[in-house]
Amino acid sequence: MTRSKLERYLSILEVLVPRPSRFDKISYEAKIDIAALKQHLDFLILHKLVEERPSKKGKSVFAVTERGLAVFKTLRAQKYLQKLKSIMPVVEEADEIQSLLSKTSSTAETET
Repeated sequence: MTRSKLERYLSILEVLVPRPSRFDKISYEAKIDIAALKQHLDFLILHKLVEERPSKKGKSVFAVTERGLAVFKTLRAQKYLQKLKSIMPVVEEADEIQSLLSKTSSTAETET
């Protein structure tokens, strides 16, 4: 299944929230090929959601910014709410069934 750009950006931010990471680690953990990752990181850097930092070993690492963390939290909350929205009809149906069962069992008890 193909992920949207927004889902790929969220995957990148998920990798970077705990700690800054190298390009290859982001690619591996976010499951994004190198060419696409380059474009996505450029976009995130342009919008100041991610920054590139030099590391002690000479390779650059990428880190989420405060702004990026705020966007990440918002996107993750939105994703959670969408999941809840899809679950709610099932919960409401279960509540209706439980109500019907309660009525049926109380009717059966009064008849005996």
